[in-house]
Amino acid sequence: MRKYSVIAVISVLSLGVLLIAYVKRQQDTVETFHVSATTEDEVKDELIIAVFIESITKNVNMFYSEYYTGQIMVYNYETIIVAIEKTENRSISVKFGVTPMVGAHNPLGYDELLYKIDYVGNGKLVQYEHIKNYDVPEKFQGYIIKPIE
Repeated sequence: MRKYSVIAVISVLSLGVLLIAYVKRQQDTVETFHVSATTEDEVKDELIIAVFIESITKNVNMFYSEYYTGQIMVYNYETIIVAIEKTENRSISVKFGVTPMVGAHNPLGYDELLYKIDYVGNGKLVQYEHIKNYDVPEKFQGYIIKPIE
């Protein structure tokens, strides 16, 4: 009987660990839109950001992984469309401005990502530019690998 109790406890603990890992993974991309967006243009901007937010988050995390080991959050409402235009070769370019966060909404930096979208909707990152650094709060200083140059 004791053997079955130990197995049950181990099973429950294993399920708990798996559940925590799943929830943590779901928190990497926060699906939140601008509350104040009401015009058609604002809603279109939100739609474009929503389509690209997964790629933006991936690219931001890849860039900062060389400099910072803590969790970095990319919020839809901290992402803007800086420019959008149709290019000569019939593709569309979209430049996003992103303010990645650490902890409870502490900005880590400001970056601009340029994507080119072809006629069938395939988007590709063509330029990543780190524009500005922000001071990391003291409680997050231990996650810094090296300063961003």
